[in-house]
Formats: sequence, C-alpha cells, structure tokens
Amino acid sequence: MELFAFPFAGGNEHCYRELGNSLTGIRLNVLPLPGRGSLMSRPCISCSEEMADYLFERIKDSLQRPYAFFGHSMGAFIAYMLCRKIDSENMPLPKKLILSGRRAPSVIEDEPKHKMPSQRFRQVLRELGGIPDAVWRDEEIMSLFEPIIRSDFQMIETYCHQKQNALNIPVHLFLGRYDNVSDEQALAWQLETLQPIDITYFDGGHFYFKDDEFLLKQLAKKIIDALAG
Repeated sequence: MELFAFPFAGGNEHCYRELGNSLTGIRLNVLPLPGRGSLMSRPCISCSEEMADYLFERIKDSLQRPYAFFGHSMGAFIAYMLCRKIDSENMPLPKKLILSGRRAPSVIEDEPKHKMPSQRFRQVLRELGGIPDAVWRDEEIMSLFEPIIRSDFQMIETYCHQKQNALNIPVHLFLGRYDNVSDEQALAWQLETLQPIDITYFDGGHFYFKDDEFLLKQLAKKIIDALAG
C-alpha cells in the first residue's frame, strides 16, 4: 500500500527520511510542497483550500489503488483537508488516515502565530522543537526559513472550520504526552469520522519522534500495524 505523507510546517519532502527508513515494506511518498525543498523557487501556499486543490491534482490518478495518508502537525491538517477534497470529488478515500501531533480542525486556534513579531515567533518555534541547532545558529538560513513557516502557520490559522458530514474512514491519532493538545482537542477528531478513532500517546513533546530514536521506532511500528489492520 502506498502511504502518502505531508510535511510539518517548514518541512520538505525529506522531513520523514528517518521514519521512512523504519517503515519496512511500505512505500512512503512524501509530497513536496511549494516554497521549500525541490519546489523552493515556487511561492508558498498560505490558503488551505488552495493547498488541497494543488495536492489533489498531483495524486488524483493514484486514488483508484489502495493508499493511506500520514501527516504530522501541519501535515495532519493537510491530510484532513485533502480527504475533504477527495470526498467532494466522489473519489475513493484513503484506507487509513494516520495523524500525528495535531488537534482536531474544529478546535479554534490560539493566538495567531503567523502575525507575531520575529523574536516572539522564534521563541514559539524553539518551544515546539524540531528545528536543528545548525539552522538556529545560521541567521542567513533562518531568515530564509522563517517566512516559509509563517506562511504554513497562516494556512492553518486562517482556516475557518465548517461542520460537514463525517467521513467514513479509520483515523489513528498519535500524540506526544507533553504536547499542547488536550484530551478534549484530540477527541474532537471523532466529529470528523463515522468510525471510532484510535489514539496513542508517546512519552514526548510535539516532535516526539524526532527527539528520540526509540520513539521513532515505536511510531514506525504503530504505523505499520495501523496499515495492516
């Protein structure tokens, strides 16, 4: 089964490389997003509907074969939005929707981070983790990186959730126990699917699988088990 994956904020098509190396027997296809990686020369997309339309055009010819979605943080949000787009086009939904590090789309966002002054914005990014120390030490790289993450945050924070019919799709949700996602915010994913959601907590923060190789292996096993079930 092909597992389409979507990057977290600021991430490119290589952001799940270590995870992919542990997903034995699974074809992981991380879709590149405009504004970073191999598509660095293209403008970022800061509208969620536009992002869903963009990605749909790139995978629509693959939707007749069994497939699944995975995304962490912003990637989870993109995976959900793309499911809504696919459903609106009356095309086959993924066999599994595997989400990580993301509250439900119906939950109202906190203070808009994409509008924060640079110093405060960078402080928030440090608290979230996931950015290599080498990037923080290089102001030239960071000055290129910051607008990309701002655009990604803007896409999420300007999304206006509208109640829709629940999707008929199995949802597996993985969360760091110390991430800023409450039980209520996690359980709100149940509003988006007709099937019972499955929630697993890992002993870490927002980027639990990037901070600990053991947790990375655990996540890979959980994904393999979810796809096999």
